[in-house]
Amino acid sequence: MRLWDFTKVRGSSIQLSERISAAMGLEDGNQVYSVLFKYEQEGSKSYELILSAFGPESYRNLSHVTIHMRDEPGALAQAAKFLSDRGVNVLNSVSLSVISDVGMVWKILVDLGFCCELDLIVEDFVSLVKKGDTRVSKLDHIEVQRSEMSRIFTRGSSIRSGSGKMEQRRAGPDPLTDVGYSLPACFQDILGNVDGNTVMMVADPDNWLLTVTFLREDSQLVRISLSIPDSPGAIHRVSDSMASMGINLLSVFTKIQIYHQRMVLDAVADIGRCEDPDGLEGRILEALGRLDGDYELKEYSAVEL
Repeated sequence: MRLWDFTKVRGSSIQLSERISAAMGLEDGNQVYSVLFKYEQEGSKSYELILSAFGPESYRNLSHVTIHMRDEPGALAQAAKFLSDRGVNVLNSVSLSVISDVGMVWKILVDLGFCCELDLIVEDFVSLVKKGDTRVSKLDHIEVQRSEMSRIFTRGSSIRSGSGKMEQRRAGPDPLTDVGYSLPACFQDILGNVDGNTVMMVADPDNWLLTVTFLREDSQLVRISLSIPDSPGAIHRVSDSMASMGINLLSVFTKIQIYHQRMVLDAVADIGRCEDPDGLEGRILEALGRLDGDYELKEYSAVEL
């Protein structure tokens, strides 16, 4: 699922795309907490902004619960009753029928601040199932997992060591207006004038976090779509050819067209540091022609923001 997008900062406001805001459930009136990180490496620096609808003080109580149940009337109500009886506060959630009239899944972000330990929820469920308790007769399986929100919000999304990462400032809660986020003054003091800068937005629906990365001022984005063989090494040969031209791939999405025959590779790339960027499309075509196999450039276009 492609849950990323690009936009430009307008003044001090970052407009969220419809795809991103829908995936994260963000709309006008929502309030978000934010943290700004600076990364320094080999003389260059970049900034990462992380947004969350939940405050850092609540992260230690947030967990993920996944309930597999029958696809029949009353199953969701039974699951909700099981959780409420144990003091589990349901926050964000989504349920989906996996197989009609057979099974469905309910994925939930929960607050455990008023209930027992996470592991005890599963133990309690297993015990009731073994006893044939009718209160869980429509439920098949429960999975629980601690949320990664705290780690990401306090350490940033990059786990690479030695990246010179430093937390700069925290802010919030701040309201979203016109489905956009206005940079608070404390962030603007650090970032300086970012009006017109390109940013990449990446949604993390599992942890309900939105990451905003500020790209280089000289960034120049293009969309590249290729049809390539569905065979080992095809992605390597394509990406290696682009790397040799100085093309920096920011996002890549691959999808099978015909199994074991054809696949699509869609990418958004930064060509701002390439030599002769105007002639890049022709050089890509030449490079593809030298590869062993059927490689085709389907699209090469500037990303309009």
